[in-house]
Amino acid sequence: MLSRSLRRTLVPAILLIAVVFLVLSTRPRIYSFQGQVMGTSYNVSYVSSLFSHPLPEVSAVVHAALADVDQRMSTYKPDSELMRFNRAPVGQPVKVSADIVELVRQAQIISEMSGGAYDITVGPLVNLWGFGPQEKPGNGNAEQLVNAPEFVQWLDSQFPGHIPDPAAIDQARAQVGYQSLGTNQGDSTLTRGKELFVDLSSIAKGYGVDQAADALRGLGIDDFMVEVGGEVMVRGAKPNGNPWRLAVIGPEMGKSGVSALVEPVDKALATSGDYLNFFEVDGKRYSHTINPRSGWPEAKRIAEVAVIADTTAQADALATMFMVLGDEEGLKLANRLGIAARFAYYTNDGFATVTSEAFKPYLVPQG
Repeated sequence: MLSRSLRRTLVPAILLIAVVFLVLSTRPRIYSFQGQVMGTSYNVSYVSSLFSHPLPEVSAVVHAALADVDQRMSTYKPDSELMRFNRAPVGQPVKVSADIVELVRQAQIISEMSGGAYDITVGPLVNLWGFGPQEKPGNGNAEQLVNAPEFVQWLDSQFPGHIPDPAAIDQARAQVGYQSLGTNQGDSTLTRGKELFVDLSSIAKGYGVDQAADALRGLGIDDFMVEVGGEVMVRGAKPNGNPWRLAVIGPEMGKSGVSALVEPVDKALATSGDYLNFFEVDGKRYSHTINPRSGWPEAKRIAEVAVIADTTAQADALATMFMVLGDEEGLKLANRLGIAARFAYYTNDGFATVTSEAFKPYLVPQG
């Protein structure tokens, strides 16, 4: 039995420990988790107290939101809603999820804005050039790459080192045209006016980020950062009250580290670039960004575009659009429409950047 003097010592100590634990358990901190979806990785950080939002529960809800978008909108899943639509007879309305119709509608607005430089029906051209979901032929270097790093072997298998026949390019171009894609939001249907192949990869990943953000808000989490394959949405602030700060790595990521720092408070950041997804033939680089108007990979001097917008879906699509337009035409459009965009382009000495007026307020000065 404890003596009276020992009890007098222990009771205050226990009370003190309980108070400290209570304070610590209610103090907000950052929790983080990662995962794989949409053929890429995702990272989520959110602010919460110890018991308010258990990490396993939050992780499960976010993953489910991302997996749902992937399952319905992927061109790599034969049973997705999008692929069922792509196989439907021409002229037949096909009922799909309301958000797919809305994404198509948003994409068509950007197509009109860009004069067709952005087009989600570019799929036949993407597939022809070897950047789509079909089986991709190698470029004949398999034996030479046996001892190459795994990433180099993967890149070689994904992107064939040959140029399609011009007749095949013209044939694929005939199957492209956002104007032939009908939407009916009232009936939640899409209709192909000709043999189109709709590819939402330039907007669906961003939409997945938006859906993950909505899932977090649905749990009562208001301060977070969601990143999927380089597309990011931030809301609220860190526990110390500071805004989330994001890095734009840039095309010289291996040399100079961070190209720019931005603080897009309650906004989304998306980037698109050619410095990872490309192949070369006879010393000429061919980007994975296909120009729907010409049928060829984009060959301008543009290397990367970063866009800040209200939604990640919008930022994602706009970044792709600007990659086709290039830094000169793209900058004019961004300034005219008040779009926050930053362009990195090739020069004789490496890379240079130019920024729209709407992007400049988000930049963090670097020493």
